[in-house]
Amino acid sequence: MSLHYNSRLEDIMKKLLIAIALMALAASPALADRSMAGGTCTIIAPATANPGDTVTFEFLICNNSTDAEWTAAVYFTFPTCMTVLGGSYDPTSTDGHTLSFVFTNNEHTAFFDDGDGGYGEIYGAGDCGTFYVDVAIGTDCECGPVLIHWEQIGDVYGAEPHFVEGDESFTLCETPADDATWSAVKSLY
Repeated sequence: MSLHYNSRLEDIMKKLLIAIALMALAASPALADRSMAGGTCTIIAPATANPGDTVTFEFLICNNSTDAEWTAAVYFTFPTCMTVLGGSYDPTSTDGHTLSFVFTNNEHTAFFDDGDGGYGEIYGAGDCGTFYVDVAIGTDCECGPVLIHWEQIGDVYGAEPHFVEGDESFTLCETPADDATWSAVKSLY
C-alpha cells in the first residue's frame, strides 16, 4: 500500500469519528431525561390510625418515566413498630391494562414484584397502579408522624436511574377535624 492511501484512510477515519462524536453530543440532551425519575407515591387511605389498630394502607404508585422504562417492582417499608400482614393490588392500571405482580413480605416490608416475567407492569408517562398493604400497628408505636419508605424499580430498559424512592409521612392518632360550631355543641345539652 502506498503512503498516500494510508494517509487518505486515516483522514476518512478521523472524519467518521468526528461525525460519530457530534451525533452522540446532539443526542445526549434527549437521553438525559430518560429514567424512572419523577415517579410518585401517594397514601390514599387510611385517613388516620391508632396504635393497636389493624388497617389497610392504600397507595397510588405512578410511573412518570419519560422513556420506555416500566415499573417492574414496588416496595413499601414500614416503621419497626408496624407489621406487614398481607398485600394485594388492583389488577388494572389507570391506563386500563392488566397488571401482574407477586406479593411477598417480611416483617416490615411489602414486596410487589413483576409476576409474569416480561417487561415491567406500570407503563411510563403517568400510568399508575393501586396497592393495598394490611398492617398491624403495634401498641408500642408513638402518636405523631411516621415515615413509610417506598421504592419503585424499573425494568432496566431505559436510562439510569432505574429506580425512584422516597418517604411518605403518615400521622398516627391524628384527630379528624370537625367543623362543629359552638352553637351546635351547646344544642347537645
